[in-house]
Amino acid sequence: MYERIDRHAARMPKRDLSLVPHVVLIIVLSVVLIVPIGCMCLTMYRFQCFKQDLAASMAHAEDAGILDRDRANRFFGTVVDAGMGKPQDAIPTWEPARIEFGDGSTLELWQVAIDGDSDTPGTLIRYTRADGDVFAYDTDRLDFQLLVDTVGIG
Repeated sequence: MYERIDRHAARMPKRDLSLVPHVVLIIVLSVVLIVPIGCMCLTMYRFQCFKQDLAASMAHAEDAGILDRDRANRFFGTVVDAGMGKPQDAIPTWEPARIEFGDGSTLELWQVAIDGDSDTPGTLIRYTRADGDVFAYDTDRLDFQLLVDTVGIG
């Protein structure tokens, strides 16, 4: 009986491994494409959360009398209409224009040179939620002085 099994195994063709490199290539390309797309989706999700949190903080500041409703609406509309710029981790060392909303959250603004180019001025925005979560980005689509004048800080 064992002889029959050995003979049968000897007659079986060897496995064709020609698809292995193709499968590996597909897996590698999938990972290479999925990771950046996932990072972009996460960044957009964080920006959406920032907008919701900022709206809630501004509503709290309006109710507490910290911000004027018209100025707060203009400021929020300007920030939302400009969209998100480039997320940032590095924060300038000089003093920012700062808004404290009264609910523990703050918004800080800096005038910065975008990508180190002094010909491209922009604004760095850092929003810190009451729980300490921070979202910061810079953009050349927002004028620093306009934002400061709109909300009335300095």
